[in-house]
Amino acid sequence: MPFIRLAATALLLGLAACGAPQPEPTAPDAPLPVTAAPATPTPEAAAQGAAASGELVAARVNGVAIAQADYERLLARSLQNSQAADRDALAATVLDMLIEQALIEQAAAEQGIVVTADMVEAEYQATRALVPDDAAWQRWLADNLYTEEEFRQSLRAALIAGLVRDRIVGSLPENVPQVHARHILVETEGEAMNVLARLQAGEDFGALAAALSRDVTTREQGGDLGWFADGELLEPALMQVAFSLQPGQIAGPVATRLGYHVVQVLERDARPVPEDRKPVLAQAAFERWLRGLLYNAVIERQ
Repeated sequence: MPFIRLAATALLLGLAACGAPQPEPTAPDAPLPVTAAPATPTPEAAAQGAAASGELVAARVNGVAIAQADYERLLARSLQNSQAADRDALAATVLDMLIEQALIEQAAAEQGIVVTADMVEAEYQATRALVPDDAAWQRWLADNLYTEEEFRQSLRAALIAGLVRDRIVGSLPENVPQVHARHILVETEGEAMNVLARLQAGEDFGALAAALSRDVTTREQGGDLGWFADGELLEPALMQVAFSLQPGQIAGPVATRLGYHVVQVLERDARPVPEDRKPVLAQAAFERWLRGLLYNAVIERQ
């Protein structure tokens, strides 16, 4: 679930297509205090009003309507900028994006995070400055199916998501739980069961990894994955099993898209996170928080 997918994906793809530099929504390092409410109605209020007036609704998130027209507009924009062959899958993803954004905006309201009209305008002007003249800017908007107002709304959505993310991940501890593990990746479940049997018979884990593992990046190191925190491994199932083990314990087969893993935890500890790994952990923390919102939300897809 990439951060700020709703607004930023369409925005950045479109600007890349026109050859302009790719801007990123800005956000302060510290959580914002409560600010004055924007002069324009929020998307939640607009969506509720639209639904009450009889406009078609694509979904409801905790009772807040997502207008069908907004969904169709974003889907058209996404289809234009996507290479995806499966239109139905992309349509489902677009609706999920709108649902996530609705949850983020509801959380922002609860936490007193507000993006003002002045903040949106500043972001708009910074983006607009990347395009050489008015005619080119209007062509870009038209080519990417934006009106001026729609583009400002996409910037507003990205700004809100950025501020909420900063609020959520700003409280990450200095030391985080990590495990040091190694694994052996094989193609079939039967091969993994055979590896387990050989380990139980006393064969060396590192030697088996070097001989059998399909993971070319780790097998020469005996399958060593190094230290990692929750959210850092690309395979969530493997990470979940690793965090469930105590040092010395072995588990498997663990099925992932790569094959079947046998994993052993070597050490566990709360450790500092190097600076170059902090963005990954921050993103993982934000996504866990968002999954929690999705789990507890009342979502009605029409």
